Amino acid sequence: MAREEAKKKKKGAIKQLFQIYKLTYKTNKSLPWWMLLAFLAPIGIALAICFGVRFTIAWIWVLVILCGVAVGFSVSSAVLTQLSDRAGYKRLEGQFGASPAVFSTITRGDFSFPEEPVWINRKTRDALWRGTGRAGMYLVGEGEKTRLSIEMDKQEAILRRVAPGSKIPVIRIFVGTGKGRTQISKLRGEIMRKKAVLTKMELNELNVRLTTMQAKQQGIPRNVDPNKIKVNNRMLRRRSGIDS
Repeated sequence: MAREEAKKKKKGAIKQLFQIYKLTYKTNKSLPWWMLLAFLAPIGIALAICFGVRFTIAWIWVLVILCGVAVGFSVSSAVLTQLSDRAGYKRLEGQFGASPAVFSTITRGDFSFPEEPVWINRKTRDALWRGTGRAGMYLVGEGEKTRLSIEMDKQEAILRRVAPGSKIPVIRIFVGTGKGRTQISKLRGEIMRKKAVLTKMELNELNVRLTTMQAKQQGIPRNVDPNKIKVNNRMLRRRSGIDS
């Protein structure tokens, strides 16, 4: 049973690799040449080492060349992954709701980006996502900057009520092309390269408070403005189990 499952997984991985190759080749016709170069370069280096050192034992030649082949496969796969990511971002550029696709690639545990936006206007196709990391709270928006800025102000006001007196940074990112915007292909890097200012404990506390606030808002009637609701910090600490 274990062998059969291993074979199925191997076949599935190979099939997935071919699918990635086909999709990437549609947008990048030079893909085979880049992969071939990535595969042959380590083998060439291995041969150069063998001829340069002039090993007298045959099995050392075989071992070095096999190492070159193994490294060639790894580098070629890495090139495929890199180019497929670029092709994927290129297809996503300009599409409404593309940001969550980038969020899903951020697998580090100190980042939290729900796929559901905290605000959306389907008529104007504006959307705003809220995430957290050790750099602070992220506000990632797609759409017209003026409308997004107004909603970002509201989200920042909510943060200041949930965590009064704190100096948690609020990082605003406008996704798109043009001045003051971040292209979808650079969004992941823009999020992850921000300097960490919160400890893991402070980040956990922030996530608990925002989750509690979100749960409270779900039960608020339509006519009530959630931004005008006062949050009892002592009650939040009791619910989250965090000491003041």
